[in-house]
Amino acid sequence: MSISRTNLSITHVRRTPLKSTAKKLFSPRNFAICFLVILAILMVVKPAYYLASTRRGLSLFATTVLPSLFPFYFCAIMLTKIGAAKTLSLMFEKPMAKLYRTPKESAYVMLLSMLSGYPVGASCTKELYTAGTIDEKDAKTISAFASTSGPIFILGTLGTAIFSNVWIGVIVLVSHYLGAILNGIIYKNRKEDVSHHSVTVASENVDNVLSSSVEKSTLAMLMLGGYIVLGGILVDTLSLLGVDSAIKIPLGEKAQPIVALIFGTVEMTRGIIECAKCSSLPLGIALASGIVSFGGLSVMLQTHSFLSVCGVKFKDILVRKITQSTISFLIALALGFAFQKFL
Repeated sequence: MSISRTNLSITHVRRTPLKSTAKKLFSPRNFAICFLVILAILMVVKPAYYLASTRRGLSLFATTVLPSLFPFYFCAIMLTKIGAAKTLSLMFEKPMAKLYRTPKESAYVMLLSMLSGYPVGASCTKELYTAGTIDEKDAKTISAFASTSGPIFILGTLGTAIFSNVWIGVIVLVSHYLGAILNGIIYKNRKEDVSHHSVTVASENVDNVLSSSVEKSTLAMLMLGGYIVLGGILVDTLSLLGVDSAIKIPLGEKAQPIVALIFGTVEMTRGIIECAKCSSLPLGIALASGIVSFGGLSVMLQTHSFLSVCGVKFKDILVRKITQSTISFLIALALGFAFQKFL
């Protein structure tokens, strides 16, 4: 018996280092290192390809995203800094408390997010958290319903430019906003987490507010442009490696929704372009709504850059975006089939 126990213990000692080594070998850090090394090699081998990819990302940012988002973003920061959140949210105090058990200021964040688009909701949440108006639990709840795209992108870029049908944009817009509202209910604060915040946002000097708002808006837009370019590069890398071709060759037209989903997971706009190529229009609309609600890796990184200050982890954002995109997908699928004859 003693020999048997000794052998078992030796076997256990030998297996443990192997498991530990395997765990370290396949860690996220090592995976990221390998991916970045491969990406750097591809950039050296195919410089013209990546120069064109970067130009496309910069063109998309400069001609579409920046003109439509910067004015809204600037106004959102200014309104937050002069204390407009409390004034504009008074009428929504009871609905916010009943639906999400969050302070009335969360309605202000939700409104600006729906009007302005990504990542204004996350930015306003950070501003309120920094001012002491909301706490970490409130920030997590608010991130579930105040993380949306704006009507200019959905109706203009998605509906008119990509799908060539503004009514498709309307369906995506409705399902996207309903998905956000319902998603917030899933992650609402528990009763014992509700607290009344006595800290108010102090109004700043007008000159300081203006210069600070311009500075923050400009820096945020530059960061946003960087994420858009990066997302485009990652999607083009997938194409260069033949990921889309490998799926399309065996499956044919049936592969299009899968390709749209893969591309949309990385970069929202590229994913939506692939959605418009789906043979089934209701499915393409539903996938587009799901992708817009998910936002892609690019949007989630932007969101995390703001919400990390509030103690919101990346995995919290990921889980909330998955449920939001699922709800929006199902609503858009139902609306797409219901109104298919009119599209």
